[in-house]
Amino acid sequence: MSTTLRTVLFILLFALITQMQINLDADKTATRQLKNSLELAVHDAALAVSPVDMANGRIVFDQNQAITNLSESLESNLRLETSAGYVYTPKENSFFKEDLYVSHLEFIDDSMTSTYPFTYVNDDYDIMETVNGPSVIAVLTTESPRWFKGGTTYIRQAAVYEYIK
Repeated sequence: MSTTLRTVLFILLFALITQMQINLDADKTATRQLKNSLELAVHDAALAVSPVDMANGRIVFDQNQAITNLSESLESNLRLETSAGYVYTPKENSFFKEDLYVSHLEFIDDSMTSTYPFTYVNDDYDIMETVNGPSVIAVLTTESPRWFKGGTTYIRQAAVYEYIK
């Protein structure tokens, strides 16, 4: 009888540890995918530069085109659909289960300042970055796609793409 009880206890303990490991693995995978996709998306957004200003030696972002580039990149890399504004809904074949939000998007270019480098600080998202040139800064937030029920974990990733002057 004691062997049976120990075996049952061991199986329950093993199931608990396995469930925790699978959830942690989902957290790590989601964090990595968010970071990599956001890095690509801010790069794509930074490609939307006004050609007229570029001809005059200034980097000024075409913000409408940059937002379009950012959205298309996120949709393609994370298998999402634009829901409304900066909200993205995962498609059926996406790793993510809950909506993703671009909670912050900022453009720093030569139309705003021409003094580089400077330290960019955003206390709301704990971002502190030395900016050496025109930059695109974005923050993406979602709920972790855990396989087993547990506490809700939110993942937030930030990315900065800059032109160095």
